[in-house]
Amino acid sequence: MNRLAIPLLLVLAASGCTREQDGVIAFQSNRDGNFEIYTMDAHGGAQRRLTENSANDIAPCWSPDGTRIAFASDRDGTWDIYTMRGDGGDLKQLTKGAGSNTAPSWTASGDRILFISTRDEIYGDVYRMNADGSGTERLTADTLVKDTPLLTPDGKTVIVTVNNRARLSIAAIDVATRKTRLLTSPDHDSFSPALSATGNEIMFVSDRDGRLQVYSMAPDGGSQTRLTTDGVDERTPCFTATPGVILASKKGGICQIALPAHTETVLSFKGDIAPSWHTR
Repeated sequence: MNRLAIPLLLVLAASGCTREQDGVIAFQSNRDGNFEIYTMDAHGGAQRRLTENSANDIAPCWSPDGTRIAFASDRDGTWDIYTMRGDGGDLKQLTKGAGSNTAPSWTASGDRILFISTRDEIYGDVYRMNADGSGTERLTADTLVKDTPLLTPDGKTVIVTVNNRARLSIAAIDVATRKTRLLTSPDHDSFSPALSATGNEIMFVSDRDGRLQVYSMAPDGGSQTRLTTDGVDERTPCFTATPGVILASKKGGICQIALPAHTETVLSFKGDIAPSWHTR
């Protein structure tokens, strides 16, 4: 089985945000035996379970307007993309009966969703569909295994994790030409990209210095900088509304990290990972 055959977010860990700001964090947790979607406030309080079934619900992602959460679930036997309101109501299944569909992310306009699907290629390609599940289009067609796709605000480039020569790398794919360019070195693993609201910064996780730490870079791969400096593996970084404050997963919990001092506040610690922030 290839290294990205199982959704990365099923096995990755948690994140954080400051106590001075307001916002809502959606995240996945296995605190009740399997992965479900939860929300909490910016301080780690008001934790609420939104999904409840015997399957796994993972990879929550807020819509830009904060009204809906997209996520992936295998509740019908295969991985598909769903959306629901921020309170867990009005569940809608957007994909069905066409390969494995995972890793949803909203476009900046909020009217479309990107995702990875094996419907046409076992390795998985990037697709885009309308927010109601209609109008699906294939954006890539190659043999690179892919995960965690993000579309830049200008709609021209997909930032994605790819399996390149048995290493995970962050790549940029030109939507018009489908040409792929690696942004990180294949000499180490780099994955879990997060894109700032303006599109001028990419956060990601890399083991280039021995442990998994959070790094940032420009959209062209330049100015790569290490952001976190502790000796614990960190995963699934997430931007917040406050510059210099990020969320990241570690040791089964979600933490707020204030940079550059690396001041941490633990927000949750019950098998919680994959935070998605919204100012709501």
